[in-house]
Amino acid sequence: MSESVGEDARGTPAGDEAAFTLLVREHGRVVFGVVLRRVGDRSVAEDLTQETFLRAWRARSGYRGEAASARGWLCAIAANVARDHMRARRRRPVEEEAVFSDIPSVTEDPVSSAEAAESLEQLRAALERLPASHREMFLLRERDGLTYKEIAAVMACPMGSVMSGLARARERLLEAMEA
Repeated sequence: MSESVGEDARGTPAGDEAAFTLLVREHGRVVFGVVLRRVGDRSVAEDLTQETFLRAWRARSGYRGEAASARGWLCAIAANVARDHMRARRRRPVEEEAVFSDIPSVTEDPVSSAEAAESLEQLRAALERLPASHREMFLLRERDGLTYKEIAAVMACPMGSVMSGLARARERLLEAMEA
C-alpha cells in the first residue's frame, strides 16, 4: 500500500497501520460528533466511534475516493453504526443535550459570557425547533465542517436535498435569532 497520508493512488484509505492511524487522528473528532448526536451518550459514542474505524479498516478496499472524501466515507459509516446501535437498543435516536455538550465557552469576560450564554440558549432553542434532518445537516456543515457531498453521504440523500435543507435551516435559524 501507499505511504501517503491516509490514501493510495486510487484514493483508497491506505492499508498500512501508520496511514490509517493518521486517518483516525484527522477525522476522529468529526466521526465521534456524528455518532454522539445520534446516540446521546458519550461512552457509547466512544465505543461506536471505535466500531466505525474497525468497519472502515475492514472495508478499506471497497472505498472509492471519487464518490466522496475519506471524511464523508467515514461519517457515512459512523451514521450506519449509530443507526444499527439505535435499532438494536430501540431507543430514541437523539438526546438533545448531547448535541451541545461539548460546545466551548467563547469568552472569559463575565458580561460577554452572560451575553454569549443567552445567545447560545437562543440558538439551542432555535435548533430544537428545526426538523431533525435539517438540524443534523446544519450541525454536520457548520460544526463539523463537512461538505455538501459528505453530508449527502452521511444522510443517505441527494445533494440537492442537503442544499435545500441547509438553506431552510439557516433561514429558520436567522429568523429565530432576529426575533
